[in-house]
Amino acid sequence: MYYGILADRVRFFKESKERIEIICRAMEDMRNQTLKEGMINVAKKMLEDGTITLEKIAEFVSLSVDEVRNLKTNQNV
Repeated sequence: MYYGILADRVRFFKESKERIEIICRAMEDMRNQTLKEGMINVAKKMLEDGTITLEKIAEFVSLSVDEVRNLKTNQNV
């Protein structure tokens, strides 16, 4: 039963013109997630430094002030 489903999906990705859009969208989502994770790590290091305001950190790493505030709260736990 599962082999038929798998075969159908493989055929779809081999033969469908939509596959390129789907694969590109998936790759872009992965890139965006990786970029955001990197920015979160940078923000955490900036928070550890303690000399930069939350607003400046948010500006530098393209996160909202609330997201930076949440990172700070979670770091202090």
